[in-house]
Amino acid sequence: MPKLPRFLLLATALFATPVVIFSTAIAGPKFLKTGKALKPEMPISLQVRNQTSETVQIEIPSYTDQITIKPKERRRFKFKLRNNEHGLSVLYWTNQQKIGLQGKIVKPNSQTVNLDLYPSSYYDDDRAIYDTEIPGNVLVF
Repeated sequence: MPKLPRFLLLATALFATPVVIFSTAIAGPKFLKTGKALKPEMPISLQVRNQTSETVQIEIPSYTDQITIKPKERRRFKFKLRNNEHGLSVLYWTNQQKIGLQGKIVKPNSQTVNLDLYPSSYYDDDRAIYDTEIPGNVLVF
């Protein structure tokens, strides 16, 4: 009779123990539908707000080098896409390794992009947005 409770204890322990499954995660973009596509021939206004407690670096490839934005700071950029470009890319990161970043995009109109950067957990970490040539879609990487 004493063997039965030990067996039940062992079986319960095996089923209650968390199982760790190692698998390869494939990162893919998250689509954000805005309904407002950029028009390459018109000037674009980009506003970036750092809503974190850490400094954040951003870069607009082929338009700016690395720019540091302090906590709670807001920066505004105005520029026009070049003829061969179909979308707007913005890269962002933090060197502190204390927080992940999440970008939230609002497009009040077709030529204005507001990007707010918030702290996030590492599993929900973003690094870039790309306002694509697919009308009305922004990809968040």
